[in-house]
Amino acid sequence: SLDVEEALVETQDALKPSMALGLAAAIFNGIWGGSNQIPSHYAEYHGVHFQVSYAYGAVVANTTLWIVYIFLAKCVWKSPIPSPQFKVMALPGFLSGSLWAAGNFCSLFVVNAIGQGIGNACVQASVLVAGLWGILWYKEMRGHIVLIWAAFAALSFAGCVMLALTEK
Repeated sequence: SLDVEEALVETQDALKPSMALGLAAAIFNGIWGGSNQIPSHYAEYHGVHFQVSYAYGAVVANTTLWIVYIFLAKCVWKSPIPSPQFKVMALPGFLSGSLWAAGNFCSLFVVNAIGQGIGNACVQASVLVAGLWGILWYKEMRGHIVLIWAAFAALSFAGCVMLALTEK
């Protein structure tokens, strides 16, 4: 019917990518990612010594987010809280959390060992590996957009190599 087609067109228009939103997200990500090592730079302790405080911060932040979500679900949205599926998610959640913690530990160690400029750039280059997984395994992108991604991946990799070749 005509109403269904109109609703479909409105939905498609609402889902179109926004250049302003994309640029704002990229700027936010750059500032956030570029400033995350500032506390480590000025602190008395460096590198892996932040792991314990990082863990406490993660517990406090996640607990706060859960409390806010439960409050919003119950009091504002008036919707049931979805089941966390502990039996299904316990092993994958534990394994992925452990791998992330090990990676974070190693990234803090490497940044402390070789410096923030080179170390953080190399650690952040992990997004290239994630992109390759998305393209090669999950088939998230196809066609000419993969070539555009590859060009920017090469630029990012070249930047990491140039930083690695600089002297302290």
